[in-house]
Amino acid sequence: MSFAKLIRPRDSLRARLTFWYVSALTLTLSAFAILLYASLSRTLYEHHDHELLANGDRIARLLSTTTLDENAIASTLRGQEGLVPFLMIRDRSGELIYRSPLLQVAEPTIGHHEALIHAAAKATTAPEFFTVTLERTGLVRFICTPVPGPHAAYVQIGNPLGDVPETLHAVVIASAVLVPVVVLLTSFGGWLIAARALAPIESINSTLRAIEATDLSKRVEVRPTDRELQGLVRTINGLLGRLERAFHDLRNFTTDASHQLQTPLSVMKSTIEFARRRQVETEIPPLLDDLEEEVTDMSGVVADLQTLSLADAELQPAHLADVDFSTLCFDAAEIISALGEARSIVVQADVSPDVRVTGDPHKLKHVLLNLGDNAVKYTSSGGRVLFRLRREGGHAVLHVTDTGMGVAANELPRIFDRFYRAPSANGGVRGAGLGLAIAKRIIEVHHGSIAVSSTPGSGTTFSVRLPLT
Repeated sequence: MSFAKLIRPRDSLRARLTFWYVSALTLTLSAFAILLYASLSRTLYEHHDHELLANGDRIARLLSTTTLDENAIASTLRGQEGLVPFLMIRDRSGELIYRSPLLQVAEPTIGHHEALIHAAAKATTAPEFFTVTLERTGLVRFICTPVPGPHAAYVQIGNPLGDVPETLHAVVIASAVLVPVVVLLTSFGGWLIAARALAPIESINSTLRAIEATDLSKRVEVRPTDRELQGLVRTINGLLGRLERAFHDLRNFTTDASHQLQTPLSVMKSTIEFARRRQVETEIPPLLDDLEEEVTDMSGVVADLQTLSLADAELQPAHLADVDFSTLCFDAAEIISALGEARSIVVQADVSPDVRVTGDPHKLKHVLLNLGDNAVKYTSSGGRVLFRLRREGGHAVLHVTDTGMGVAANELPRIFDRFYRAPSANGGVRGAGLGLAIAKRIIEVHHGSIAVSSTPGSGTTFSVRLPLT
């Protein structure tokens, strides 16, 4: 993997997974470092603040009854200096009234410190914490507490923070160093983990590349532990299965079509050669009849292919109409009845009146004629074909039932497949295996459904459901 791809995470799924993993980890570690710093800082400062609050309250109560001059304050606070080394008393203007002996030596200029003057001059009525940097001591945590009573003075007590800043600084330095190191190491680990996680997908890809149109029997395999991929693999294998059946049917259709086209072509060629040799005018009409029959067969195969192509197209609004499906069924039954008479097959129609649907009347009639023609073809002499149309809920339901040879149960699932011809139903009947596929597609584009049920030796029923207008 080149560096260019590493810095462009959109180029591969592996890079994107690593990028998001590293981003989430970086945000998590950064948030943890910030929370750690905030929590530690609060804990350390609270330790000082609690002590300052207690001392400030105690000193303020001691001074509440004392005259606020330096000598009186020193007398009142005698013995407190050791407990509170950083102690000042200021008036409401911020002027220094008293400071502890330690501050006189350690911070001689503290009386003019602007932050301390400002804290007293604000005339706050509640204790207030703040941190200042003194000239010699460094960072000191202070509290400014008002003295109760009429004095309008403030007690300022401070505690040097000592190693608190160093501790917090160490946390910052450690976080600044450790977070990038951890992110760098885990990004490498994430890259390897992503590669391992995507290994099954690469295996699937390799298997699919090895599959060729001449051999679609191979299937993609996945480990039982890869549950997330099992659904994908099932879908891919199902697709391969459908492709395999489609290629198989296409090869069978090619063989069948070539045979059906070759036979009439051979007959036509032989008829033409015979006519040329004999040149007998009395024999011309029968020869022309033979040619016409073979040309008709060839035209039928080509017409089926064209109809299938047109059936695949969606319905055009210009072709939609309010169709009287009852009349359409009566008309189809009459046409099929003419075909049945030649074989002594009775064709009947039991049709509810004024059943109306929306669709293309020509395509719907094609479906009816196809189902009726199949029923007659596969029904023996003396049999019966019934068209039965009813309203059921919001649908028009048509049943085309015959008393023919029926279809084996194991052949029913594929009966609507393109180019499929059930071996048990061939019976010498010629065809390309496209009629039912065309009918199914036409019904589907009309937002309907078609189903079949059959009992070998007793007959077959095709059921069509279409939404009512």
